[in-house]
Amino acid sequence: MKCVLYSVIILLTLCVTACNDWLEVFPKTEKDREDIYSTQDGFRDVLIGAYIRMKSSELYGEEMVCGTVEMLAQHWNNSTSGSKSEYLSKYDYKASIVELAIGNIYNNLYKVVADVNGLLEYIDQKKDIFSDGNYNLIKGEALAIRAYCHFDVLRLFGPMPSKLTADVILPYVTRVTNIPNAKLTYTAFTNCLLEDLQKAEEYLKEIDPICSNSIEKLNNISSTEDSFMGFRQMRMNYYAVCALKARVYLWLGNTDEALKYAKLIIDARDSEGEKMYRLGNSDDCANLDYTLSSEHILNMNVYNLSTTLGSSKNYEKDKAILTSRLYDTETTDIRFTKMWEEVTTYPRHNYFKKYVQSDRMPSLSKNSIPLIRLYEMYLIAMECSSLEDATELYKEMCVARNIASVIITSDEQLRQILILEYNKEFYGEGQAFYAYKRLAIEDILYAKVPGGVETYVLPLPVQEII
Repeated sequence: MKCVLYSVIILLTLCVTACNDWLEVFPKTEKDREDIYSTQDGFRDVLIGAYIRMKSSELYGEEMVCGTVEMLAQHWNNSTSGSKSEYLSKYDYKASIVELAIGNIYNNLYKVVADVNGLLEYIDQKKDIFSDGNYNLIKGEALAIRAYCHFDVLRLFGPMPSKLTADVILPYVTRVTNIPNAKLTYTAFTNCLLEDLQKAEEYLKEIDPICSNSIEKLNNISSTEDSFMGFRQMRMNYYAVCALKARVYLWLGNTDEALKYAKLIIDARDSEGEKMYRLGNSDDCANLDYTLSSEHILNMNVYNLSTTLGSSKNYEKDKAILTSRLYDTETTDIRFTKMWEEVTTYPRHNYFKKYVQSDRMPSLSKNSIPLIRLYEMYLIAMECSSLEDATELYKEMCVARNIASVIITSDEQLRQILILEYNKEFYGEGQAFYAYKRLAIEDILYAKVPGGVETYVLPLPVQEII
């Protein structure tokens, strides 16, 4: 990225609320970087600042989950003339409103990278100031954040996996500098990505509190304990890194490694011998837990979710459109029956309820936007397994979602199930468009434009084009 200037404006007041929501932090003053990195708490504050930027509305607080990326997947109505949604439904990337939106995403992803790069530049020099595994934890998380953001840059602005060339594509930024970063080839870029993830896994393995505690315990840490060690599903924890590796390996076509890491998550057990993650079901929806928090491997806690994504009328899709290709009219699928609300005025619309907030919600689901969930690991495992094993995995998933299973007998049938599942399951989570791109799907659900290079590869911001 050009002109990534170093600035650390994180000097934070750490606010721990009654529910121990330690991620709710706000800028206070500006400090010299040498001062910031003189203490363990300073490194912690910088790391938390990176998470705060990630959950901004320009990134995973909206645009990368419900906004631009979901509009690319055709998941919302786009009837308003001249709106961003209208232009994105036609994949018109030259419209000024679209150029601004995708430019903001690109720039803010690299700003997060700059945040953690500043930390990584100093952490080895200051290794002696850390105690109780904090060096490994902070460095591992920082490397994982860098990988996470670069991977989403790749998924949006990089080539289709089925249309690779030897051309340079994007910069993989690993240091703080005001010198423009050179673009790398696809192979070089993904090698950097895998290297960061491998190092993150090594740093976090065993030292991460999530490896020796249940999620419930970590989310009920007392006020006398170190809150930085709690709420691990809100951070790039060990299992989140492994799940991200499964996602990345699938993108790269390495099905053996993708399956290995997906199964690691599916089979993970906590310190009590219980499954670390459980598929959500209708009982969870009855408790108004529409994001199915028992599946959250990584999430973002956004304090104002009730007034942003949680306002049910912000995002809508006509019922007739949803049932034309995605659901049967008499479906019992909880993703339709529980997560959409029909308003019976003309024209009839369905309003999306996944992020609607209520005082009756379980504490783990409040204000939470999932970034990686267990269900995705099941889909990855299905895609990378034999048809027989895929059928068995699908049976578990269908029970959880209250639908009938089928025996999968062909690769084409599996492919059709996968694309429908990515659409139904990750509505409002921003994963369907990436599935379309990775699988080179020409028939994008509800789109009038066929999927292809011009559809799936977003143009770089003007200032990045040399």
